[in-house]
Amino acid sequence: MEPQQKKHSMRKEWFEHVRKTRVKMSKGKKDKVTHRDAMQAASVTWSDVKEKVERRIKREARKVAKQK
Repeated sequence: MEPQQKKHSMRKEWFEHVRKTRVKMSKGKKDKVTHRDAMQAASVTWSDVKEKVERRIKREARKVAKQK
């Protein structure tokens, strides 16, 4: 039985990045950082993360094509 491939949209990847950024920003603070503030901070680093995600998707596609 072959493992199922999860398809991630860029929207899901973006919100995952915001979640991680929010956790990083909230460390050492009494209250959690708001989602909106985390989105603003995440937008600065998103271009680098987006490139990594795109490379990973291409790599996985090549791997699947090679197996067929």
